[in-house]
Amino acid sequence: MPQISDLELDIQTKLLRATFLTNMAVMKKFMPEIFDFYQNYSPTRVKLTFDHNGEVNMVSEGALVYEERAKESSYKQAEKFYEEPRLFSYVLSKEGNDLFEHESALRKIYAKREQENPNSKYNLLKHEQHIDLLTMIGVGLGYHIERLFQLSDVRCFYLYEPDPDCFFCAMHCIDFGPLIERCFSLGGAFTIKLGGNANQYVNGLSTFLTAHGFYNIARFFNYRHYRSEATDETFQRIYELAYRYSSGWGFFEDEIISIDHTLANVEAGFEFILSQDYFKNQLNDKPVFIIGNGPSLDETISFIKNNAANAVIFSCGTALKPVLDAGIMPDFHIEMERTAELYDWIDAIGHKDKLKQIDIIALNTVYTKILKLFKNAYLLSKPKDGGMDFLYEFLAADKYPAVDACNPTVSNAATAAAVYLGFKTMYLFGVDYGWIDEEHHHSKGSIYYQKGSHAERKTMKADMKVAGNFEEEVSTTQHFDSSRASLEILLEKNPDISCYNCSNGANIELTKPLKYTDIPDLQPIDAKTDSIADLLTNAFSQEEVRTLNLDALFQDKLDKLKHIIEMTVGITSVKINSRLHLTQLFSNQFKYIASFKSNKETQVLYRFLQGSVNYFQSNIMTNAYCYQDKEQQLEYINYALEIFHSHLFYLLDKLAKNGGAAKK
Repeated sequence: MPQISDLELDIQTKLLRATFLTNMAVMKKFMPEIFDFYQNYSPTRVKLTFDHNGEVNMVSEGALVYEERAKESSYKQAEKFYEEPRLFSYVLSKEGNDLFEHESALRKIYAKREQENPNSKYNLLKHEQHIDLLTMIGVGLGYHIERLFQLSDVRCFYLYEPDPDCFFCAMHCIDFGPLIERCFSLGGAFTIKLGGNANQYVNGLSTFLTAHGFYNIARFFNYRHYRSEATDETFQRIYELAYRYSSGWGFFEDEIISIDHTLANVEAGFEFILSQDYFKNQLNDKPVFIIGNGPSLDETISFIKNNAANAVIFSCGTALKPVLDAGIMPDFHIEMERTAELYDWIDAIGHKDKLKQIDIIALNTVYTKILKLFKNAYLLSKPKDGGMDFLYEFLAADKYPAVDACNPTVSNAATAAAVYLGFKTMYLFGVDYGWIDEEHHHSKGSIYYQKGSHAERKTMKADMKVAGNFEEEVSTTQHFDSSRASLEILLEKNPDISCYNCSNGANIELTKPLKYTDIPDLQPIDAKTDSIADLLTNAFSQEEVRTLNLDALFQDKLDKLKHIIEMTVGITSVKINSRLHLTQLFSNQFKYIASFKSNKETQVLYRFLQGSVNYFQSNIMTNAYCYQDKEQQLEYINYALEIFHSHLFYLLDKLAKNGGAAKK
């Protein structure tokens, strides 16, 4: 067994200390929050040691973390990853109904690659020796990071270490400075997240992509250095939730519709929700029933009817038909879909005389003709939306707040509306976000089971299983799962809300599972109709924009948008040398678009472009990865970029000619 002399021990100890001090200087320059954290840090659970071979190691709870030769074993692990990497690939959509030119253009990009049928399974690291995005769970002593950076050019690196003690040890062993500088030299980024949990890691990665470009999701490599409860959970969460990174970006045509519908709704006189500082809800202590169209609504509909006078009733989207069929008159109906096709869905419900007795609360993007079907219409300001980005040049955001967590489904809009109106207690009925029986995926009284209807759907295909509210597990889709997550975010931001989940669907964190039979007796609400009328009068306004000529003001934006599109296209209208060159150009293009995000006067222009740029960059990059032959790859890239560029100019022309009057 090798023995380490006192002299060698002294030398190695001083070298470790010198490396730590060098890294502290690096952190002070690039990551000052980490420098501050470790300035007077003393590890408690994991510490550096010299092992029986006289080599540096870590000890935790009296045992060595590395059984033998930490550096050598870490290098071997990195080399094995290099040979057989774990990665996530962006999933290209082959389906769609071509309702939008956006879908047609993306499908052309996919079709060419599929027709040429290049091999998409080859080992990218051996072929290209380049990683656009590497996420790593577990720092250990850092030697595996050092080795991977020797084997490959890593452009963007995102490290998560749940135990700050471990990173403290690593800062004594490897020099982070050259690694950070290498990423920067490639136009990338180097991010370190310490502590927290799996969800915070996933959210942090989303923040990273928002800052550096979602095209990095095309293929990102995921490396786990060591096994622990925390790293295992994080590793699993990435593969469960990575789909959330690759959709929901919006796109140009979507924002054209948003602008058109928003301006039309202002012209129609529909008012926007105010901050709670500007009104008082006299019913805030009364229960709210949020009625979704999930399959468990059938079981609870009688209870809802019997308690209609004892709660404020919000009906959500397609739940309106079974609610009205049951003889229940909701106090509010909620809608959030922007396409005009929604009109046909509501028209198929019937009960047109009853609609004129119901107030509708909807996102600002909902088609004006739909809102006019109801008694009165009131608007929720959708965040990250072209229509509202434009109006916020004239509306004060602190007075007219953007309503967070209002999508992606109408139940999100309903729960957000209830919270922003000041209600404190919600009961969820038919807000299932899943199903037990694939043939019973919505309430059986809804339009989905209406024979001959355009919405008729006999079964639903599940994407995954999730924990149930009253069952062990239920089937769900990515869309429903995102909706569930959005509601959880709403409740996390509003801890004073009591939310009871009476739905036999997915478990929703921060709600209290409660069978409807266990709900305590509810008392009738005195003067409910008058109190609701007063609430609507006081909680909504459009005073600041009522007298503005918004159409003319928006036309002034078009010249600026034309210039931005020309500059955007110009960035990728150069001779492309390689896929790596394209990566750098996409980075420049993404940063150029992002530069308009924080300026109040240009935010709407950013909104027009950011979604389409994300989708085209991600799809082009994903397909380009599949080509091994360089000439064939470059030919494909040029073909795809031409479609991308033409699409942007096509939409600019469409917007200029129609003035935003696309009512799809």
